[in-house]
Amino acid sequence: MKDVIVVGGGVIGLFCAVRLRKGGARVWLLEGGPEHPTYYSPIASAAAAGMLAPISDAPSAHENVALESFDLWKQCREGAEWADGVRFDGAVVVRPSAAEASAFAANVTRLGQKAFALPAGEFRKRTGFRAKVDHGLFIEAEGVADPLRVLTGLAMQAHALGVLRHYDTDASEVTATRVTTHEGKVFEADAVVLAPGAWATEKLAAVAPALKQVRAGKGIVAAVELERRLGPNLRAGEFYLAQRREDAVLGATLEFDRFDRKVDRAKVAELHAAAERLLPGEVKLTEKAWAGIRPMSPDGWPMIGPSSQGVLLAAGHSRDGWLMAPITAEIITAYVFGNEIPARWAALSPERFEPS
Repeated sequence: MKDVIVVGGGVIGLFCAVRLRKGGARVWLLEGGPEHPTYYSPIASAAAAGMLAPISDAPSAHENVALESFDLWKQCREGAEWADGVRFDGAVVVRPSAAEASAFAANVTRLGQKAFALPAGEFRKRTGFRAKVDHGLFIEAEGVADPLRVLTGLAMQAHALGVLRHYDTDASEVTATRVTTHEGKVFEADAVVLAPGAWATEKLAAVAPALKQVRAGKGIVAAVELERRLGPNLRAGEFYLAQRREDAVLGATLEFDRFDRKVDRAKVAELHAAAERLLPGEVKLTEKAWAGIRPMSPDGWPMIGPSSQGVLLAAGHSRDGWLMAPITAEIITAYVFGNEIPARWAALSPERFEPS
């Protein structure tokens, strides 16, 4: 039996712990924060909107892996403790011109997915909004997760599977086979997986040099009130709206190299103004807004695989941590058990950001 230590208890760390345990490993999960996160916790995945959006406007380097992860979400949801926290109702995508909408649709089709042009009346039916909107599309391959519900469910799943969880436990020293906590407790294993978000210390970066390339990306999300529940996500370039299990959210800002979690109400107002331009009078702000600190990699794609020091890295997921969590766990599990690593997975190796 393989012994594995996972450092980091956000959505990436939890997915890795669950998948490794299902694969037959004995797993320790160490998380520096509390067992029950809130939107205001340091864990970036708790503060995220939970968007599962694998398709962008143009071709991208790892788009097929993103779609693979989206499909894994559907497979993993079946019978999971967190199944009621995820929906796959697609998305309505609005672009400024017919040409841009057509280009987006062409990219969706190129990937073997479905996109449908939405006349104004159909836009109203799909979304419930009254505004007359041109250049809208409906795409099937999109969803949304409710972060707190799914994180809670993943923790329950990990516990039920026998993952040994330790909260309020910070890693001080790390090697490829050992983790020492700030309290001096030592954990030893066959493999160590680092999923530290944007909060990696210098000592963690010393054993995983690619972490030095991760930048903080502060993002603000606001809870909003809508006249009726939104079905599909709505993405319109300057903003998005998503209906989660318990609330609807408007997102999201991005400011690099910001670690403070203070909510800038001017930034929230800018998001709301963008929504107002498309949907006048139909999106009402609440007092509830929060900020998360995303771990941004140089190319926007995660670093998954062994570092030059032998530690396994699952970091730098940028704005797609929720989307890429299942495939991250699958890749990490393959490395731990010595399984074949397809070229598309190997391309996400941290080596692309480490000195040669």
